[in-house]
Amino acid sequence: MKTYDQIKINGKVYSQRSIQNLTEDFPSALSQEVLEFLQIWFNKEKTITQQTSGSTGSPKIIKLQKKALVASAKITGNFFEFHKKMNSLLCLSPNFIAGKMMIVRALVWGMNLILGKTDSNPVKDLVEKIDFSAMIPMQLANIVQQNPEKLGLFKTIIIGGSAIPLTLQKQLLPFNTDFYHTYGMTETMSHIALRKLNGDTKTYFKPLPGIQLQQDKRSCLVIKAEALGIKRLITNDLVHLQADQSFRVLGRWDEVIISAGLKIHPQLVEQKLSQHLHKPFVVIGKAHETAGEIAVLVVEDQAVTSQIFAYWQLLEQLLEPAEIPRQLFFIASMPILASGKADRKSLQKII
Repeated sequence: MKTYDQIKINGKVYSQRSIQNLTEDFPSALSQEVLEFLQIWFNKEKTITQQTSGSTGSPKIIKLQKKALVASAKITGNFFEFHKKMNSLLCLSPNFIAGKMMIVRALVWGMNLILGKTDSNPVKDLVEKIDFSAMIPMQLANIVQQNPEKLGLFKTIIIGGSAIPLTLQKQLLPFNTDFYHTYGMTETMSHIALRKLNGDTKTYFKPLPGIQLQQDKRSCLVIKAEALGIKRLITNDLVHLQADQSFRVLGRWDEVIISAGLKIHPQLVEQKLSQHLHKPFVVIGKAHETAGEIAVLVVEDQAVTSQIFAYWQLLEQLLEPAEIPRQLFFIASMPILASGKADRKSLQKII
């Protein structure tokens, strides 16, 4: 494997020998995280370690082949036509696979990696034009609300880490920036499929070249990708897979609520509600004596009588009878995982 032993960061080229100067040149918490990753990248080991998010089971520490990360960077770069004159913005922590892959893409393609901020609005002070960046939905939603003019600096933004609310998808339609929702996980070295959000109203992800998809007996997605060293990766994501390999994610197999024999997919219910509920919320299952489980709605809001009545009206208007949560829970602060997703397991303990 080619070593890829130098990287351009904020306009300056760093080699394996000079990389220790990075934090002196750009003192920030993010530059320290980038330095720590590059020191691991430049060592003689052929693998890196990374904690998974739980897409294929319980979160765990796994080893990823550096050559697989390079292969992933090449697949993405070929799709988006990366080249050395491009600027890419890093605004995700390298502690997660999405942040690591932004660095690897810069290494492989020789792009200039601009160190941004990893907070909820990473573009407040941005002035450079950016060809490519990766963000989570929360960051993009805040940019749309607070600094929408900054999106004019971007050519392409990929969004991953969680589902994207329909309200945010609609807000992105007027912009000239290309927005792509990604499907992937730690085990696949970031995304293996993309869904264009503007200019294409389809709800299906399309796999990148070299990715082969199947379903197991649960209807969960199974991934094969020889270039990434993946022979057969079984996920817990329930999907509708079409003949052309495009697919729609229905939800997680281990989060499906079976209530009185009926299957309820929380993520599909949440998608219907996302255009109308503007407080953080989730739909989860709760044990029930006769039904086995019932769906409940947990909202970060105050339990005011008028509010409760309004919520019930909204649920009846937007959902099918079988989908309507049977109980409402109001919580002062929604527990959040490091990935930015709601901590459903903690919520189930709370309720």
